[in-house]
Amino acid sequence: MPIDPIALNTLSTMAQPPSNPTLTPAQRRDIIADNLQEFMTTLPRDNRWDGVEVTELTIPGPHRPIPIRLFRPVGERPQLPSVLYFFGGAFWMRSYETEDMLSICRQLAVEGDSVIVEIDYALAPEYPYPAALHEGMSVLRWMAESGSEYGIDATRLAVGGLSAGGAIAAGVALMDRDGGAPLVRLQILEVPGIDLALSVVADPPADFSTSDLDSFLEFQHFYLPEGVPSDDPYVSPADTPSVVGLPPALILTAEIDVVRPAAEAYADRLRLAGVICVSVVFGGQVHFAPQLASVSPSSRAWRAMVTEAVRGLHRDPGNPL
Repeated sequence: MPIDPIALNTLSTMAQPPSNPTLTPAQRRDIIADNLQEFMTTLPRDNRWDGVEVTELTIPGPHRPIPIRLFRPVGERPQLPSVLYFFGGAFWMRSYETEDMLSICRQLAVEGDSVIVEIDYALAPEYPYPAALHEGMSVLRWMAESGSEYGIDATRLAVGGLSAGGAIAAGVALMDRDGGAPLVRLQILEVPGIDLALSVVADPPADFSTSDLDSFLEFQHFYLPEGVPSDDPYVSPADTPSVVGLPPALILTAEIDVVRPAAEAYADRLRLAGVICVSVVFGGQVHFAPQLASVSPSSRAWRAMVTEAVRGLHRDPGNPL
């Protein structure tokens, strides 16, 4: 299927990442975040998602204090389901403050009637693996142990994320299972980059461009310390020896995206192991599709599927899908 024309036309206006080799990763990160924020301001903004209370907190972490942002629907409500949400950015870029992530969190809080906990997780190369996963686990435990003060129901917790954030969410779900007292009831993996070892697809994938491969090798180098194999299950959840006992999963991918084959294969493994899994490939869509709901009907359908999964935690926390 050809690329969605709305996505093609919209994304053509986004600035390209800086290519100056003298810039540090931190400098490049800031430029990319500024460019993304400028791009998002050109898109329509939906005021319906403003009906949230936003709370900024910092909680103790294993490497440093962890900033988090809570989005909760306004008004008196009982304890609500909660989603720990990880932004994307190849493990080293940051979109914690950009409008695409803020809009996703606001929309999901309002329409999903839930508390969304956005985590400003530690980024490579300053904090390589496993810092982000350990911080995710710290916040998950905080949600279970202390979240009730902020309206979080510890019996209805989910993890989710975009791209690299989806990979971290999948890794946290694995760590949570392996800890023996799982807290996560649902995992929401959107365009997840869960195959850093390139073990599921060709090495390199046939549809990788030279720039794709360069970017992949760069963030792999940033993220993985010396001696950590790229097929470590918490690095590449696609390579985990067993998916038995994982929570139900919603896995959404874009047809025109190099991470799609590995995500589809992971969904198949989950189903074969008896894990409830709903997976959908959005035809004609691209990696940035989840963030284009303000202009794309296809992206709005994408976000509606995520919302419905979260609302499932209201109906049946044991089987939200």
